[in-house]
Formats: sequence, C-alpha cells, structure tokens
Amino acid sequence: MAAFETSNQTSNAPVAVEGPYGPVRLKWHKLRTHLAEAPFKRSNLALGWQLGASLEVDILGTADGRFAVLHDATLGPSTTGRGRVPRTPIASMAGLFHRDAAGAPDPDAPVVSLAELVAPLQRLPRAPSANLQLDLKLLEGHTLPDSAVADAAAAVTGLADAIVVGSHHLDEARRLAAAIPGARLGYDPMLAVSRQRDLRDPERLLRHIERRSTGVSLAYLRFDAIVAAENQGFPLVARLLDLGIETDAWTVNPGRDINDPILRTLVGAKVRQITTEVPSEIFRLIRSL
Repeated sequence: MAAFETSNQTSNAPVAVEGPYGPVRLKWHKLRTHLAEAPFKRSNLALGWQLGASLEVDILGTADGRFAVLHDATLGPSTTGRGRVPRTPIASMAGLFHRDAAGAPDPDAPVVSLAELVAPLQRLPRAPSANLQLDLKLLEGHTLPDSAVADAAAAVTGLADAIVVGSHHLDEARRLAAAIPGARLGYDPMLAVSRQRDLRDPERLLRHIERRSTGVSLAYLRFDAIVAAENQGFPLVARLLDLGIETDAWTVNPGRDINDPILRTLVGAKVRQITTEVPSEIFRLIRSL
C-alpha cells in the first residue's frame, strides 16, 4: 500500500495511510503520537492542526459548568491533582499537569479548560483535512448543564466545520453538536453493546445504529467488533457506509492483539479512520501489508 498524507519529515507523525479503498485517517487518540507521552499535549494539537490530522480530546463537565480536557472522572492518578472532576471548578485545576507513562508530569500537558486548549487554533494555519473530535464523557445518570453546552460552543467559535462531537451518550452529544452549527456528530455504541448482549450480533448492532442515525456521520466501533463481524461474513462497516456513516476503528496500537490479518481486515472492511496512539507505527504496518 502506498503512503498518503503523511507528516512533514521532521515530525514523523502521519495523519493517514492509503488503503485498498482510499485513504484511512489515523486519529491521534488523546492527541498522542507515542504511547509513552502524556495525553493532551498542546504541541501535538498545534502540530496535528497544521498537518491535517484527525485529533481527539476528551471533555468532562466541571463543578462550575465548564468543560475540562480530561478522560477520567477523578483527577488522580493520571494528573497531578486529586478529587472528582464534577465536584471541582476549573479554576481549582490551575497548575495541574497530565502525567506521561512513567508518571512524570508534563509541562506541555497542563490540565485546562476546552476553551484554553483550543484558543491557539484560532491563530494557527489549519490544513484542510484537520479535524478535532470532542469525545464527550458523562457520568452515569448525568446530563449536560446548559452552561457546559454554551461553554463548549463559545470555545470552538470559528472552528465549527472542523469539530466532531462524539460520545456513547448520543442524546447529549446531539445537544452539544446542535449548539455548534457545522459540527459533525458521531456515535459510539460500544457502551450499549456492553450492556445488551444481543447487540454483539452485527446485524442487530447495525439496526441499533440505524434507528439512531439521524444526523450521525461517524460510528466509533471497537476494532475487534469490526473484525468479528467480518469473520462472520457480515459487512457491518460497508452497510454503515450505505447509510452515509463512516466507521472509526478504536483503539489500534501495536501489541499482541494487533497483527497483519487484523489490520488487513480493518482496511478491507472500508474503515475510514483508525484511532491510535502510535500513528507512525500503524502507518508503517498498514503500508507494509
């Protein structure tokens, strides 16, 4: 397979690879380009924006109705802070940092609001293919306050055509996307799959997504669910494409769970995006198939 829109030679951070059915985007999960680095690094956001990468950040509501860029509901141990995010105002997170794989705080990865993280994008040149997924995290039984929706909408003013709002929680993601005219909507049904065993059947999963498909342009599926469907002879990804929904396969990192047959199955299934924290290695592996 041939290379597609790679990074410049100095960054070594590819943004896509050519597959048998066209380019497959390589989404930088938590803005990572290497497994060992801290998540949500500002320099990676700026780099990916200018290279044309698909980028992803997790957002969680804070005690004062803002959004912080965080994956977990507790500040520790992944950051230098302590306490539960929903009970902590954004101002109390000042001076905290995300930790790298060795546990060291990274000054390039401060714990910040969504507004603070994306503010530099207003001034940076954007490559046409660059996009930013806001992965909405919600605690069980919680809904988004109107103030958080307004906070996110204000944060991405002027960037809406590059924004994708994705979540397990589709109703709340719809609310957020509706407040950002021009933003795309993605749905991750894997939480529903974990709670409803019948959705492990790929045809039933397709119907589940189809019933909720209004306005949805991306489906986020675990890579092993895609492989299982293909091995059963059911072209789940292709059927979603027939509905106008592209598929993102998550999370694909080098290791014993990832091999050439799995990667070949994913690109052969017509996934349009692969979520990874090691884009250079996944690029190399797919290109060598």
